[in-house]
Amino acid sequence: MSGTGMAARTATLTLSLALALLGAASGIRAQDFPNRPIRMVVIYATGSTSDLHARVVAQILTDKIGQPVVVENSGGAGGVIAMRTVARSQPPGYSLLFTTNALVGNLYAFRDPQYKLEDFTLVGTAGQSPYAIMVNANVPGKTIQEFIAYVKANPGKLNFGSSGPSAGPNILAERLKAAAGLDMVMVPFKGGEPATQALMAGDIHVYFSTVGAVRNRIRGGQIKTLAVTSDQRADIFPDLPTFREAGYPTVTLGVWNGIFTPVATPAPYVQKLRDGFAKVNASPEMKKQLERIEFEPWKGSLDQFMTYIKAEGVAIAEDFKRLKIPLQD
Repeated sequence: MSGTGMAARTATLTLSLALALLGAASGIRAQDFPNRPIRMVVIYATGSTSDLHARVVAQILTDKIGQPVVVENSGGAGGVIAMRTVARSQPPGYSLLFTTNALVGNLYAFRDPQYKLEDFTLVGTAGQSPYAIMVNANVPGKTIQEFIAYVKANPGKLNFGSSGPSAGPNILAERLKAAAGLDMVMVPFKGGEPATQALMAGDIHVYFSTVGAVRNRIRGGQIKTLAVTSDQRADIFPDLPTFREAGYPTVTLGVWNGIFTPVATPAPYVQKLRDGFAKVNASPEMKKQLERIEFEPWKGSLDQFMTYIKAEGVAIAEDFKRLKIPLQD
């Protein structure tokens, strides 16, 4: 064999050996992961619907992957602090972000959010739900039309709760203000639970919340609900009209929960996390949890979910321009 042929054969063997070792190393990494607790950063405050849901998801995932999944709350700034924290976290794969629509909304709500959607890799979904408008019981109006008429007759006297400029409740309130010509004042909160408590106490007048959370709150008589934001009526509120039925088709939006890891997370780790979340979503415990909070599971693929939330981000970007919602610093 010529020297050139021998050199080529040696190079080929060396490359093959390197690839084999790389594959073996990747396999070892996948087998060893996770070998320590994983933290799941939730973008809202303790006690919020998202927080309580995340804790159930974390407990089920703990059982599936064999390592503790510890919930860490990082409320405030619409979740952008939590998003920046997880995007930059080390080592990759040991921090998860439990987030809602705010992940895409913050990209347009802040002048410089300091993260991109491409900074994250989707590893799982945890359900979706429409919102319903909650109104303090002392505010006049038994129907959505009567409520809107009252707000119009009292410009600037009513306020609404917001859990962040890019969060669903804020987007919906801004859409309603624009569609119905209302003048209401925004009051910021670190999450849905503090806003709901303020609503029940009469400190604020209006807040949009998931239908499951609304159902659990209206029983005490301190708040009422007048319409839902889904395309069709919600099963748990069959007598409530949709905003579309009431003549406000732009007041339509749901909430979703997604779990992400930094994009730098090695592919074998990502696959292990995805396998774990697939087991979570298939478990009887998760099905019971979704029924408890009136959420529906995401029925498509993870790729379809990413396509969906990117399209939602485009719509939210248009909201900020059309409704002239001030950007956050």
